[in-house]
Formats: sequence, structure tokens, C-alpha cells
Amino acid sequence: MKNSMLFFLFFTPFFCFAQLSESFSDGNFTHDPVWTGITTNFIVNAENKLQSVATAASASYLFTSSQAIENASWECSFKIDYPTSSSNYVCMYLISDKQSIENGFNGYFVQVGGSNDEVSLYLQEGMQKIKIIDGIDKRTDVKPLDISIKVTRDSLAVFHLYSRLSTENDYRYEGTAQNSKVLKSNYFGLMYSNTSLTGNCYFFDNINVVGTKVTDRLPPEWLSLQTKYPDTLSCVFSEAMNFGRFELKINDLPARVLSQEINPEMTQIELITEISFEKSKVYQITFEGLSDLAGNVLNDNTKTYACTEVMFPGDVVFNEVMFHQPDSSFEYIELYNRSDKLIDLSGIVYTTLRADGSFNYGNKISGEVFILPHSCIAFTSNAECVKKYHECPEEADVIQSEWSSLNNTSATLVLTNIGKDTVYDEFTYNASMHHVLINNPKGVALERIYPDLSTQDITNWHSAAYSHHYGTPGFKNSQYREIDTLHVEEQKMFFLEKEAFSPDNDGIDDICVLKYGLEEEGYVANILILSATGERVFSFANNLLLASEGQVYWDGRNNHGKLANIGIYVIFVEIIQPLQGKRKQFRIPVVLSSR
Repeated sequence: MKNSMLFFLFFTPFFCFAQLSESFSDGNFTHDPVWTGITTNFIVNAENKLQSVATAASASYLFTSSQAIENASWECSFKIDYPTSSSNYVCMYLISDKQSIENGFNGYFVQVGGSNDEVSLYLQEGMQKIKIIDGIDKRTDVKPLDISIKVTRDSLAVFHLYSRLSTENDYRYEGTAQNSKVLKSNYFGLMYSNTSLTGNCYFFDNINVVGTKVTDRLPPEWLSLQTKYPDTLSCVFSEAMNFGRFELKINDLPARVLSQEINPEMTQIELITEISFEKSKVYQITFEGLSDLAGNVLNDNTKTYACTEVMFPGDVVFNEVMFHQPDSSFEYIELYNRSDKLIDLSGIVYTTLRADGSFNYGNKISGEVFILPHSCIAFTSNAECVKKYHECPEEADVIQSEWSSLNNTSATLVLTNIGKDTVYDEFTYNASMHHVLINNPKGVALERIYPDLSTQDITNWHSAAYSHHYGTPGFKNSQYREIDTLHVEEQKMFFLEKEAFSPDNDGIDDICVLKYGLEEEGYVANILILSATGERVFSFANNLLLASEGQVYWDGRNNHGKLANIGIYVIFVEIIQPLQGKRKQFRIPVVLSSR
């Protein structure tokens, strides 16, 4: 008697909110309450018990509405006129988000019977089932089995499982578990699994469910943001929302909503705004004051939207690489968008080639990473350190990302998609590409000179200037040049960008740029650098096929790979049109200075 009294006192607090009471005394399960499921495999028999009537092997179920989960108790009596096994058992679904078991659900259930003839509690997420209370083995190994099951759950998500055979006076403790994986219930259910011989051997009665819904204290999640061009936003949230009061902001400015449409579940809203979204522009969309039905405010209330365009090979290219890191900083690569498109880099991979030409695993760009037209972004393993070391301006775009160490001497960088079947750009770097004055390439980045020229043209790369510790991650390269539209002058087909240069790697006039504009294509050129006395200093080009316009450049080194002396030099250019037999020569003086 003492144990019975303790049990009564233990469960008394749960009986404060009746949720479901069903004894089938009305002779049906079609109303008050309504049960749905495999209804043809159930009847209410003459003894007013729910009974199985399956004509073949099956897993038959019924569900009815129930939101009980907190400070809750579930109770049901079962009778099985056949030994339980892996094919013959019953289940009581305490908590379920769906009224079907066929395609999985999220919730908890008690299984009576099975391979170990036991009473156990399971967590189910989708199709995955995890036993969280392992009941007493052989507990159900009797025929017929006449048993009552009771489960409680308190406000701390602690479950207690009990069972009582018809021959016992009190409930017997089966186990305890704490589990809060599922925090919402819509349905309570019953199920039996039978063979072809046991279709009418299962009986259910005396169902009592009490409890309350869990108090919702979790903030909702903003799951997705899509646009319907040019002025419509479609937003999906993790639960029903209170759309009666909120403020929409776009780029931190209030945006007027012209109309809105909400789905019946109140989880999705479509807004027509006063803003017309433009291509190649990034927008910050913010909901202020938006909450769920319980009043929990949306915390992560800002998302980025951009009308991006498809990225094609050559749109985004390697622009700078620090492949031999300084002692106090880290390696990085920099990408440049030389297209007029706003491009989403999410999922793009930067990697290197193996000796056999196959791709290394590489590093994927994750999260929302947009690159604006004619701008650059650097990627590194430690963005804060890299920005500080190179004294980057505030607007420098340096992203912390996955990283694999680069070879300090040479390697081939590849920019590709996640499937590695599309190569957007490829760059083979070598330490020998550094300026002649760079004796130790450690901590010196290679920079692209002209964004629109070929990545693989080694003359289009130069050592970064020392003004930012030999690197410009995320902002304009120290050696950056633009290809100007050339205006051909009748008597001036070749001309210098500047008449003097100082190859001291300070980022100012480090290279001599010789521009040209020809009246027709098909010329080949031989270009020599001569001293003031006519001695050959450097053989610049031999039978170089020229375009109708372009530029070539000299970094100041001589034929021995060393920096030429300060002084006046002559750029001797000879161009030949082989098909027409035309030949022209030019002599352009240039000053190599020390500044």
C-alpha cells in the first residue's frame, strides 16, 4: 500500500489538464475523438475494445490529435493473444508531428514486444529510430499478454517508463531518460505489427493522455530568401509567424511594403516592395520586430540578397598570391572579377594540380560570398592577421576560409567548380618570377599587372611593392595597370607610358610600359634594349606576333638576369609584315632612374 500511495502522489501533478480520454465505450473510433489511419484494419468489438482485424501481414495504425508533451502522462492497456516477437508487437506513439508512420515522423513511441520481448521507449527522427529506455528483457514473454503502459515527461524533458501486467497490483519501473530532441506534438497514435496468422490478436483500451504544450521559448529561424524580379521578396520561416507588425528595411533604410501574401500555415510571406532590385548590386534585407506566435523575436533577422549572374571561365581570375608566407602572417590568394557581373563565389573551389595533372582536394568557398564587378577578394586561413600585417585599408575584402599550404617554390593554382569539371582560371607560379631585386621571396606576393591580360603570361606578373609589406590582399594591386584605348598617331606607332621608370619595387613606376597601335594586324616584332652607346642590354622579343594594339613592358633586368645600371637606354623596335613585305624600325629613348 505504501508503494501505491507514493505512485499516486508522484503522478497527481500531471492530472491538471485533460487532453485525451478514450475507452471506446461509444462503440466507434470515428468521432469524439476522431481517429485516422488504416481504419479498415480496426473495429470496436462487442466488449467496447479497439481490436485488430487485419486479413494479411501488416503494420496498421490510428492517430488522433494530441499536443500533450510537457508535464505529461500517457497511459494505455494492451492485450496480445499471441507471443510477441520481431513481427508481432504493438506501439504507442506518445508524441508525433505526423498522423502517419509510413514516411517517418518526429516524436517518441513505446514498443511492447519485439525480439527481446520487452517494453522500451524510442526516439524517432524521420526514419531513424533510437532506443532511449531499454526495458526489462522477457517482460512480455507471456500468452496472452495483458499489460498496461504508463509514460511521464516533466518540464525538463525527463521520461519515466512503467509497465503493469494484469497479474500485478502496481506499476513496475522500466527506466528513465532525458531527451529534448522533439519539442512539439500534434498527434497520439497506436499501431500493431502482425503476421498472416495474428491479424485479430491485438486489443487496445483505457487510453488517457494529459499534459500541456511545451512553452515556446525558442526564437524562430529565417530559412530562406528568394526574389521574384524585380520587386518581390519571398521569405520562409521555421514556424508560424506574427506578420501583423514588423518593419522591413533594405540596406538599413525603411522600405515600404506595397502588398503582402501569407500562406495558411503562416510560415511564408511574399512581399511586393517599393524597391526595384538591380543587377550587380548587393542588398541587406532586414525584418525588425518580427516574432513567432509565442512572441519570440527573430534574432538572425538580416539576410543578403544579390541578383547574381552565371560565372563563366575567365570572368574571375587569380590576381595575387602569397605562396611563401612571412614570419608574422599567412599565405593567401586573391581573386579578381574582371566581368561586369555580380558573381556568387559560394561553392567555388581553389586548389592545386598534382604532378600527374589531377586536382588536389582543395578548399571550398562557403557561405554567401559575392564579388562585385571589377573588384577583388582575398582568401586566407587568418583574415585578421593578414589585414593587420599588410596594413590593409578598411575597405579591403579579406575572407577567412579553408586553407591548404602552398608550395614555396612553384605550383599550379586552379579555380574550379565543386564538381571540378569546369576550370575558371589557372595560374602556374614560380619563385623565379619575382623581381630581380627580390633576393629572398619569402613574404613577397606576386601581383597581376593587367587584369585583362592572360593569367599564364609570366610577364603579366610582378612582385608586390614594399609599401604594404610586399602584399595588397583584398585591395588594389601595387603594380596594377589599365589597358587604355590606344589612339594611333600617324608617325607614332610606338610610345612610352612614361619616359622614365625606377625598378626599385616601391610600387611607383616599377616597370617600363611600351604601348603600340598599328594600322593593321599581322605584324611580328623584334625588340631589343640597347645602351646609349648601342650595346645590346636585353633581348626583349624575337618574332613576337603583335595585335593591332597593345603593350609590352620591361622590368629593368639585363640578359644576365640582373638589374641594369641607371642611365639612358634605347628601345629598338623592328616590325615586319611578312605577307606584304613591310618593314619599319623605331628607336624610343627611356630613362632607368633610381628616383
